[in-house]
Amino acid sequence: MHETAPNETVLNQTAPRETALSETVLKNARPEVEAWLAEFVERNGGFAGSVHLSEPAEEGEIALVAAYNLPVSVRNGTAVIPIGKGMAGTAAQRREPVAVPDFQTDTTGVAVRAGRAAGSLGSLTLPVFDPADETLVAVVGLGFTERRDFTPEETAKYAEDAATVRMTL
Repeated sequence: MHETAPNETVLNQTAPRETALSETVLKNARPEVEAWLAEFVERNGGFAGSVHLSEPAEEGEIALVAAYNLPVSVRNGTAVIPIGKGMAGTAAQRREPVAVPDFQTDTTGVAVRAGRAAGSLGSLTLPVFDPADETLVAVVGLGFTERRDFTPEETAKYAEDAATVRMTL
């Protein structure tokens, strides 16, 4: 039997599944936002969700503070997102909702490949602003088990509901 040296690469070896949340995810977790998110996802018929806040993140980033039905690997991989990257970062940069009919097959570059582990198809990210000065407060993500073509009316309804996250902050 061949023993593997610590720095030797073994072909066909799969990476171990992440089972522990990262220190960053644990440090930034907000249980009150997570409770709000669970209710938000369920009342909107979703499958998965996330909330990223502009604080406690550094300038130009948003930080994950709550997740619903997301695997550990996705939580760890989205712990801190640069503005402009992925669906949440793009929604923050554009200051408007970002919709993807099928996250699993999206080729626009907005849906980051690693996020596919969440298993969502129709996906929507909704930026939330402070009504006093229009600064970005949060980006709320909502994923569905089925492919979805979001209408402007649906998107507006979800955005209005997503804005209620401000009550928990």
